[in-house]
Amino acid sequence: MKFFTSEWWESGCADKGVIERYREYYNSIAQKLPQKIPEFEADHTIHDSNVKRIGSNLVENNVEISLLGWDYDFNNRILYDLRFSGVSSFLQLFPFENRFEIDLGDLGYWEYEIVKEGIEMRMLFVSRAEFKIVFKDFEFKCTSTSS
Repeated sequence: MKFFTSEWWESGCADKGVIERYREYYNSIAQKLPQKIPEFEADHTIHDSNVKRIGSNLVENNVEISLLGWDYDFNNRILYDLRFSGVSSFLQLFPFENRFEIDLGDLGYWEYEIVKEGIEMRMLFVSRAEFKIVFKDFEFKCTSTSS
C-alpha cells in the first residue's frame, strides 16, 4: 500500500492527512481510470467487506473477486462482484505470522494508482494481508442480500 499502510492503520489512523492526500491523488487520476471505477467509488463502498470468492483465468487474464459487504450507509448487506480484465499481475501478500491461518478479515482500505502496466488496485485487510492487482479494465455487479 502506498497511502493506507498497515503502519498508518495500526497507529489508529493518526495522520488524518493520509486520507486527504489520497483523495487529492484519486481526483487527479479519476478521469484516466476505466469508466466503471469512478462510478463504483461514487455509489458503493467495500469497507468492512469479506472475501467470499476469488477466481482467476490466466488464459484470459482476468480476476474476479466477490466481497460480502454493505451499502454506503452500512444498513444492508451487498454482494459485490468485481471483475478485473487485462490483468498482468495479481499478488496476494499474507503476514508471515498468519501463514498457517489464512483469515483475511475485513477489508479496511483500498487505493488505485496509475502504473506503467495499467491500473493497480491495492487492498489492505485487517489481518494486514494485501492484494495487488494490475489491470486494464474493471466491471462490477452489486446484489442486495437483504430480505
